Amino acid sequence: MAVDRALKPLRDDAVRDVEAILDAALKAAEKSTPAAPRVADIVAEAGTSNQAFYRYFTGKDDLMQAVMARGLRRVRAYLEHLMSRTTDPQAQVELWIRGLLTQATNQTAARQSAAVTEILSGSRRPDTRTGEATTALLDLLLEPLTQLGSTHVELDALTIYEATMGTMNRHLTMQTAPTPQECDHLIAFCIHGLRLPS
Repeated sequence: MAVDRALKPLRDDAVRDVEAILDAALKAAEKSTPAAPRVADIVAEAGTSNQAFYRYFTGKDDLMQAVMARGLRRVRAYLEHLMSRTTDPQAQVELWIRGLLTQATNQTAARQSAAVTEILSGSRRPDTRTGEATTALLDLLLEPLTQLGSTHVELDALTIYEATMGTMNRHLTMQTAPTPQECDHLIAFCIHGLRLPS
């Protein structure tokens, strides 16, 4: 107990340092895309040092993967909050789709998402953090799809995810935003395409 209390300030400082570096990386990525931001620019933006940077990250690729994973975790928390507003499973699926597409309609989120995606597009190294965060996003769909009577819950969740992410990424690349009509069409398409028992 005493050890935990003694270590808590150090852990809190480490969390603050990492969050500052991740925030700085997002800002620097917006300015530098399509190239990766320089460590010097990230460190200056975060108000920290190279030593602190390399204490937590092995390099820029590791950092940008961490930025992506944190972004996905934040999106998941946002979607979970939206979906908690109703117990209607179809409404929950609709809110999941609309909430994810918000990443392309919110200008700041869209710029930052596009920058990080562009920078990571050249990375071939798989990252477990991003994979786990993506799985957590998919998991939100499993219960409502089960309640709707889907006969292929995981496959349906993956198809909805890929259709929604594909739409979002297209708009991020083109620096456009989906129209309400496009959102409605995607939702109707996904709901209609569910493999429900007859």
